[in-house]
Amino acid sequence: MIDKLAVLNPFAKLPDEETATRAARAGAVGAWLAAVSSAFGAAMIFLKLDVYVDEMRRQVQANAAMQDPAMAEAMMANAAPSIVWTTIGFSGLVGLVYVLLGVVQWRRKTRLIPLLLLLFAVYGLGVSVLAIVGHKASSPYSSLGQLSVGLLLSIATLLCFIAGTRGGFRLHALRKAG
Repeated sequence: MIDKLAVLNPFAKLPDEETATRAARAGAVGAWLAAVSSAFGAAMIFLKLDVYVDEMRRQVQANAAMQDPAMAEAMMANAAPSIVWTTIGFSGLVGLVYVLLGVVQWRRKTRLIPLLLLLFAVYGLGVSVLAIVGHKASSPYSSLGQLSVGLLLSIATLLCFIAGTRGGFRLHALRKAG
């Protein structure tokens, strides 16, 4: 088992096709972990639905001073719940895309899928770290446990995408040479 996890080491050599295949398939595992992360985020929003809707209504109320009162009232009644449900639906859709990309990566062992997902993972992890450093990540909507789970999943997916990218490029080079 440990030797199979060795492909997650970004500095490990990928000497043969079997090792490169394992590394490329790690990209699929990373995509599935990203799908779990997306589902986790959607579940957290769903479980705290009222808190999110109340916060959105508070934000609309704060901006209502410059708007028509009837328009602000309509937005408070309709927009906040629909935006929250749209966010949950979009998170589910993104999770489904990750699952499908993981299936394609598992079967075809490409270079492009883990590379693109690696770029998204680096961006997401960077934004998360900046939010934590800027004290914007702690709020009544997310606990320390949620932030910890999110960061751990982000780091794990990042390692998987690095391995998947390396494995995909190594398999491409081995196939081209042979």
